[in-house]
Amino acid sequence: MKKSIFIALIMVLPLISFAQDDKKEESKFKLDFSGFVKNDFFWDTRQTVAAREGHFLLWPKSVLGDPDGKDINDKASFNFLSIQTRLSLGISGPDAFGAKISGKIEGDFFAQGNLNINLFRLRHAYVKMNWTNTELMFGQYWIPMFITDCFPGTVSFNTGTPIQPFGRNPQIRFTQKLGKLKLIAIASSQRDYTSRGADGVTGGYLRNSAIPELSAQIHFAKEKALVAGIGASYKQIVPQIETGQGYATNESVSSFNSIAFLKVKTSAITFKLEGVYGQ
Repeated sequence: MKKSIFIALIMVLPLISFAQDDKKEESKFKLDFSGFVKNDFFWDTRQTVAAREGHFLLWPKSVLGDPDGKDINDKASFNFLSIQTRLSLGISGPDAFGAKISGKIEGDFFAQGNLNINLFRLRHAYVKMNWTNTELMFGQYWIPMFITDCFPGTVSFNTGTPIQPFGRNPQIRFTQKLGKLKLIAIASSQRDYTSRGADGVTGGYLRNSAIPELSAQIHFAKEKALVAGIGASYKQIVPQIETGQGYATNESVSSFNSIAFLKVKTSAITFKLEGVYGQ
């Protein structure tokens, strides 16, 4: 009987050990739920060019005269919206390949277009691998031309659009720190923010090129007092794979853009400057 109990204890001990190891692994996973409820109340003195029922303001509509010479667009409007209400999930997990692993899923009710406003849409969804001076990110994130350290701080939600490039797309982003410098290389596709062409607004033109949009940037930062950088992107699209006469075609259109930015922050003011060139 004593021998049986001894053997049973030997068999149970490894199970207890494995269970403790599993708990240690589980404890390395962390979920952080966050978000906010946002309500916007706005009143415009005239008709506007905007998206999402006036929420994403672009510019006031120009004068449109009727037969009597009255401006049709000289008409005020208002709206109340809660579509910016946001949900976010931060994720951290055990180290892998010597890197810290983290991720984020974020969405709101802004939707992908005017026709489905109020529906949930994906903003960010990415995984990061962080080493001491290197970061590798996979997933949906800000487009390369939107610099998170230097963008317009506008009252309107438009964040400087259409002058400021704005959007989020799936990508692979590699960042290497060299002292105060950051070297960034990005390969990105298109999802909610796509090219326009003969078939309408779609990411198919870029997909059919079989080449992602390629970007490279150099950032310089001196703590939070000074941020500066330059960057460029190259994109190739295939507008169609069949001609109007029914023949196969592989003709492509290539373009590039560049950006330079500077932010200087003092205790009293923050100065931002950005220049964008696109072909």
